Amino acid sequence: MPRESLPLECLLNILHFLANQYPYDADTMTRLLRVSKTFCAATLPFLYGDCFETCIHKHDSVITTTQMIRTLLRQVHPQNRIPDLLRVAYLSQDDQDNLESMEGQSPSPPVFNYGNFIRRIVPRCINWGFSFDYVHINLVMEYATTHQLFDQYVAEGVLSNNIHDDSKAEALEDALKMDIHRQLIWMICQDHMDTIEELSIPWFDIERYTDHVDQFTSLSEVIFSCDHYKTAWGYKWVTHGEEDSDPAEEEVNEKHNRYSTDMLQFVQQHTSIHKNVLRYVGTNSYTTPDLCFEIQALLPPLHYPRSIDRSNWISFVVRMKDTNLNHVESITLSRNFESRRPRWGEKEEKAYGIYKNLSFLPRCRVLKQLKMYSVGPDMFQWAVQEKQMDEARQRRRITSQYVSTRQHEYHDNDLVPLVPLRSVIISVKEPSRLPVQEVNDIAFAFSDTLEKLFMRDEWSRNRDENGNLVSTPQVAYGRGWNLPRLQILALSVNDFQLYFDMNGLGRCRSLERIRLHDNVKLYNHQEVRSWSSVSLPELKVLDLRGSPALHFNMDSLHHSPCLKTLRLGMQSMDYRYYIPSAEELELDDSDNQGTGSNEASGMPDSNQGLDLIGRRPRYTWDWYLPNLSSVSLTAVFAFQFDFQWLQYLPNLEDIRLEMKSPQNNDSSVTHERYITLKDISRGQQLHQQDEDGSEEILSDQVISLPKLASMYLYGRWNFEEKVVETICSFMAPNLTKTEFGCGCASVTPEESIALVKRMPCLKSMCLGVSWTPDEMQGLGLAPWDEVPEQEKHCNKQLVFDLHGYGCHSFVVR
Repeated sequence: MPRESLPLECLLNILHFLANQYPYDADTMTRLLRVSKTFCAATLPFLYGDCFETCIHKHDSVITTTQMIRTLLRQVHPQNRIPDLLRVAYLSQDDQDNLESMEGQSPSPPVFNYGNFIRRIVPRCINWGFSFDYVHINLVMEYATTHQLFDQYVAEGVLSNNIHDDSKAEALEDALKMDIHRQLIWMICQDHMDTIEELSIPWFDIERYTDHVDQFTSLSEVIFSCDHYKTAWGYKWVTHGEEDSDPAEEEVNEKHNRYSTDMLQFVQQHTSIHKNVLRYVGTNSYTTPDLCFEIQALLPPLHYPRSIDRSNWISFVVRMKDTNLNHVESITLSRNFESRRPRWGEKEEKAYGIYKNLSFLPRCRVLKQLKMYSVGPDMFQWAVQEKQMDEARQRRRITSQYVSTRQHEYHDNDLVPLVPLRSVIISVKEPSRLPVQEVNDIAFAFSDTLEKLFMRDEWSRNRDENGNLVSTPQVAYGRGWNLPRLQILALSVNDFQLYFDMNGLGRCRSLERIRLHDNVKLYNHQEVRSWSSVSLPELKVLDLRGSPALHFNMDSLHHSPCLKTLRLGMQSMDYRYYIPSAEELELDDSDNQGTGSNEASGMPDSNQGLDLIGRRPRYTWDWYLPNLSSVSLTAVFAFQFDFQWLQYLPNLEDIRLEMKSPQNNDSSVTHERYITLKDISRGQQLHQQDEDGSEEILSDQVISLPKLASMYLYGRWNFEEKVVETICSFMAPNLTKTEFGCGCASVTPEESIALVKRMPCLKSMCLGVSWTPDEMQGLGLAPWDEVPEQEKHCNKQLVFDLHGYGCHSFVVR
């Protein structure tokens, strides 16, 4: 099909698609201007509608922005004289001469008046810095000095009169930036007021925009930008003794009050002249909450909003009853929503009261995503009731199929579809209750659609005056859960022991990510009881910390062939972990059989119904996980780790084992592991004797991990001779980074240097040794910081955690 025969509607759809791609490809859009006149005419509105944003996506954004501004200034009507500051900043001498010669004359119409295509002018699209050519910077500063602009800014209150002499140049530069910013927006805007749809109005210029408010016929969004900040008045450069007494501060407050009045006046006049055109007003941090509410009350209700967040929350609250919520798919009230409450006025407190009641949630019938603070255990009772009513309807519908009489016929004409909520992220920040009911209500009410469930408990409870934990109550989830579409489950509690009903978890067959965390640090190993095994065929990430890690039945891994990431651990105590004594861990399972009751497990009656096994978990380390790529174990899980398990992990890429236990005066309580060659072998003979009597390691008898790229061991790991060499040479020949923290023994600096030189893929190794930096340099190592950057890419890094000296990096050439 020839280019010219392409229907215009199709071409516009293509351009609209390209314009909404991220990242925005401005260069491709620019090349379309040279295809034909039709393409050029169709592309110009997309390029110049938000032209400064388009320039940002250019490779040479500063130069492109400067050229764009020059083009627009050249097309300014001669009756609107360009200020001298803008002429010096952006126009060449020839351009200035041409503008002078055209004053008072009728300009010849340009081929394209690019300003007619502009629809959006916002502050972030115009460089706050000097976006003109660097050649003009000196000209601007010279112009400012010649015309004594510094004194002018001081007289206008833009700069403080108490600025240090050595900081006046920096203060003047800031003031010039804002002055150019204000004048440039006005010059671009004043010829095209009737077509501008989104505009940022600097506070300093509100008055002259208000004088022309009747001409903004298409303005639907206005942002009153704060075109000054504290450094603009010189607070940054005032001496410390004079800051509190600076008279400019009172003048600033007076200006804020005046600008706030002007801002309200602009909105009042625009909404009275152009009804239902202006739909969004953005204010800055200096706007009081009461004024913000008063401005929002002048605007029409949100026009079929698709999302509700902090940007439109107050607008929504003011006209909540009149707002149509049938299209709201996302509600996001961030974690900082409540942090501003001390600054709120009476009307904003009313908005918070509506937030607490959540009376609007049932009206959002297509809601898919919800992120907010929990406001109480009953916040989802409306959804539970709807679910119960729906189930009752379903039962009546089934019953009606078997009843022939008309009086029992069931009609579902009034049936309202349930809210299809897919993603829920809630944070609990109340000290007086357990974060249980709202989570279980979510699981019940949205069981047919829920795909992601996050709950984060952020409150510290059960602590004494010193912040120490007094008790750790238990909290249970999962009873009766049946979520066939749930893919991500993340529950995190602060000062509770988290338990989960495995029967409910087993009914979530689509789970791909599980994250269950609590902050348990100390526990009685005799009271630990295993949860029942569960099949999770789609599971890819298992991340457990605290009680969930202790009680999880590891036999479940036999039924999780897709697992890629495994993290098991406990909450640390200053980067150390509590580990029961070795004798306690080695007790036979027969000595610890229980009845499986809550009394045996030490759990309260509130957890009755959880599926528990009356014995402690046992780790067989025989789980075949062909897709597992990352393993991270801490505390007791690292201490009990069996290296023989590695032969069942053919695609392992990263392993981290950390078993640093707290310092204890009782020398009998130590947690130390001794790794031999047998631990990393396939169970057969690992050596053969050469003719000269020396022993050679059989590489084919070593566990093979060809994809292992990083290995981290922390704690008291002791290695038999040649174990580290065998790991790096045969077991994981493609290792790129290894780290043996303080406490690891049997690896000397000399051996590590030779090993790093011999291994082709190994780029970095970290060891903990009891040497000094001078002793390390005596081995011929050069400090990493003293090596030129170009040599760092060609050499390898060796990091030593020197006891008493911290970490030092050296280069191995």
